Amino acid sequence: MESKLFQWLKGSKKQLSPKDSPEKETCYRVQLVAGLFDPSESAELLLSLLNYKIKFHTVQLLNMDGNDREGREKSEKRIAQLKKAKQEVTDIVVNAKNQGQHLEIMSDIALHPKKVN
Repeated sequence: MESKLFQWLKGSKKQLSPKDSPEKETCYRVQLVAGLFDPSESAELLLSLLNYKIKFHTVQLLNMDGNDREGREKSEKRIAQLKKAKQEVTDIVVNAKNQGQHLEIMSDIALHPKKVN
């Protein structure tokens, strides 16, 4: 059974125009975040995203077959990377707050469609 997300996505008729990357492969770019944020807004935005990604990989890990050692190691490594990034973001936000600064956050997502065998 298809998830509701994929049913919704299939219903979307909006056509995206690809932008060619230097390698001449199709590449779509979406601006995810752009703006100046106070420290509390920055923390909410960035830590929410990082927490979601940690949760996503944790659920993937819990749902993996016990024999998939490579997949488990990959997920565990990614969770560790995300936890490190979370600490780095926390340090940056606290530093900005202590210095009375705002944070400019710019984030684009690049989508490269790939055929999987």
